[in-house]
Amino acid sequence: MDYKSRAKNFIEQVLIYKNTTYIALILILTFSLGLVFGFLIKPNKSNPIIIDRNVKIGLPTRTTLSNTIQKENGNFVASINGKAYYPKSCRAASVIKEENRIWFDSAEEAEIQGYAFAKNCQ
Repeated sequence: MDYKSRAKNFIEQVLIYKNTTYIALILILTFSLGLVFGFLIKPNKSNPIIIDRNVKIGLPTRTTLSNTIQKENGNFVASINGKAYYPKSCRAASVIKEENRIWFDSAEEAEIQGYAFAKNCQ
């Protein structure tokens, strides 16, 4: 078969299935346009995701406790990531990382902030 007869057969097949051919062309065109518009609308720069480990439901954040965190001369200490407070003489209190420590002058102050007394310290 030469090219002329192949082209003629192809055109005949297209004419036989012209409704199906039109639908396929419309679907391909719609997909292509959607892809092009998707790239055009896409923002150039994405916003970074910031995860604040110190935000807990019901507990104050690091910004509201800035004075409490910095004084470091209280009688009780807690971790910003934990739920319990410790006397500063407790061995478990020394395990808390320095940047995660919150200091309190009294047990009542710690309990108002949502912390409970640690059961492993007497």
